[in-house]
Amino acid sequence: MEIETTIDHFPDGITNDPRGKEGAAIITNFDVFTDPKKLTPYYDSESGDSAASTSQKQNFAIALRTGTTYSLYSLGVVSGTARAEILYKNLTTGAATDLDDDGWTNTSNNQSASGAASFGLFVYYKKRARIFFANAGTTIGSYDPSGTAAINDENRSISYTNIAQGLVHSKDDILYIPYDNKIAKNDNNSWTDTALVLPSHFYITSICEYGNYLAIACAPLSGVGSSRVYLWDRDSTLATLSESIDWGEGVLNVLEELDGYLIGISTSATATRTRYRVLFKRWIAGTAAQRFQELTSSSSPVLNIAKQKVDNRLYFMLVATVNGAIRSGVWSIGRKNPSSEFILIHERTPDNDTALGAGVLKNFFIVGDFMFISYVNNSSAYALSKTNDQSSYTATSIYESRYFDGSQKHVDRSLKKKLKGITVTYEPLPSSGQVVVKYKKDEDTSFTTIFTDSTDNSISHSSINIESTKANLPEYKEIAFRFESTGGAVIRGYSFKEEVTGKRTYE
Repeated sequence: MEIETTIDHFPDGITNDPRGKEGAAIITNFDVFTDPKKLTPYYDSESGDSAASTSQKQNFAIALRTGTTYSLYSLGVVSGTARAEILYKNLTTGAATDLDDDGWTNTSNNQSASGAASFGLFVYYKKRARIFFANAGTTIGSYDPSGTAAINDENRSISYTNIAQGLVHSKDDILYIPYDNKIAKNDNNSWTDTALVLPSHFYITSICEYGNYLAIACAPLSGVGSSRVYLWDRDSTLATLSESIDWGEGVLNVLEELDGYLIGISTSATATRTRYRVLFKRWIAGTAAQRFQELTSSSSPVLNIAKQKVDNRLYFMLVATVNGAIRSGVWSIGRKNPSSEFILIHERTPDNDTALGAGVLKNFFIVGDFMFISYVNNSSAYALSKTNDQSSYTATSIYESRYFDGSQKHVDRSLKKKLKGITVTYEPLPSSGQVVVKYKKDEDTSFTTIFTDSTDNSISHSSINIESTKANLPEYKEIAFRFESTGGAVIRGYSFKEEVTGKRTYE
């Protein structure tokens, strides 16, 4: 019996079940959301800061600098100190210190005189024409994006241990800042330090708008037990909250609204666990928080509180060991339309093909087609990468399929099969384009190369079971494929044929 399988669209994202009927084991550095009928590689990354190791930029915001001109600002440190320093670059290309180079520049009054910068908070409040940031666990500092006013001219003495990103709610144009188990609010420089106080065994990790409400994600200080999400109507005169949602066990670090749902991302990696997981849950009024996606990691995952909502898609930072390899960088979750499912993608690695290793992800920011990623590299040096402004594709874009075992054609997965041939199609390969096809079978822990195609303008390549190549076309009970793209190769699909050659041993 022969089985032929064709995959010519990629709408399902990453699945936690590599032996399921849909999805992929991993998708990295490919854009599959814009057009799910093909795997389109992203531009590679390049240096985003000529002084990254000393400036140590770790948070970002867009603010009005002068007139009608907005700029991208970064929160780093004064070289050789822990004091806050704020620099900016222009939201243009083709000139100095803009999106296509690694230069940053400064206004006047851009350095704190004392204290150590805390990087969880960096938010622009247009009503006050200030960017607010956190300082040394003791104050909420302020910075005038034009550089005219003295830095910290509108600072607030608030002590904190944990602080998270604030937001200006669109319903009242008030700035809300979460710290420890409290919410401070700034209404046009009228401060209320404890506008809301939540149970003291929680700390706030993430906030977002949810209609008229402020949705507040809280994790247990102990690291054990359930996280919780509160809905607050922003009325500090009332002692009650509108909703208290049990988010289940795990540390809830990221919360955002997508298509009317609250989407929460948690990790279950604590000392009480032997199986590490990243959990994706959604909630809508009248329901319980429901898990809709899960990543199993063979090492303790690291989920940052950094997040950004762009075009109704939630981007976040994660390091996890998935499908036998460490996957680090910026990920995303979202869906094409309200009737489709939410899909997960590993969008970008921090430094092309250079492994993060013992390094640490810090923060990221997306502006247009440019993504900035702040991290500490494997040599313990601070670094900042950004999307290349040129059509350069040195980073390897990776798609690893789910396992195929014949069960999609009602064949017993225990039976032996033989790969008869595989064909991969792509858009005409550019001069530097290359596609590498590999397989992993049964108990294999690594992939074996079947073929490499780098022929200019090639639109497909096949490998078939003939004498000269049959060593690369294996026998197996189950098989997965890996496709690697460099040089701008756009993959359109693949097809393979397998022959069922085995029987049950008792037949």
